[in-house]
Amino acid sequence: MSRVLHYRIHNLNTDQVLRVEEQFEALAQARDWKAQGLWLADANSQGLFEKEYFSNLQEAEGSDISAGGFVRMAGDETDALLLTIFLRDLSSEHSIMTTLRDENNPIAKLRQLTFEHGHLPTGKTLEDTLAQRPVIKKVQGEAIFFYPPNFRLHAAAPSTGQWAYALCGLRASAPSLLEAEQEALKILRGLRHLSD
Repeated sequence: MSRVLHYRIHNLNTDQVLRVEEQFEALAQARDWKAQGLWLADANSQGLFEKEYFSNLQEAEGSDISAGGFVRMAGDETDALLLTIFLRDLSSEHSIMTTLRDENNPIAKLRQLTFEHGHLPTGKTLEDTLAQRPVIKKVQGEAIFFYPPNFRLHAAAPSTGQWAYALCGLRASAPSLLEAEQEALKILRGLRHLSD
């Protein structure tokens, strides 16, 4: 059975719902997802499935849920991490609560995450909670390593506050994971073009 991530967005006002819909659509279009069908159901949903899903969601989990959905993963850990960061950023920008349930996450502390105003209930940031190891993405047989902003190769290494990435012996960094992924894929395409 494949890994499924369930996401919830709580207590949005009417204006925020429209903005979150736009942001979710922009995220879905920002990259090639291996995950199957990134979508959002809310009170404005027009599709029959989304309407029924949202109605059942509010009935089961409470009327404070303003939007939600789920996504079936297809073996790309970067998909799961980008969705997690996106929900954290929504929580921070709109001063709301978002939740992510990922029961098959290999890291136990990341199986149920709740963000309030961009922070976990403990007050820690997501980056403080991430495992202190890289996320590895396989592309056409090549490994790309993504390092969280708090990752240190050694204790004396300074923090850059950026996502670092490494592939084919090259290292660089970018302000966000999405940008790091896009830059790494450009480099990989360029290297493949040179080797042809």
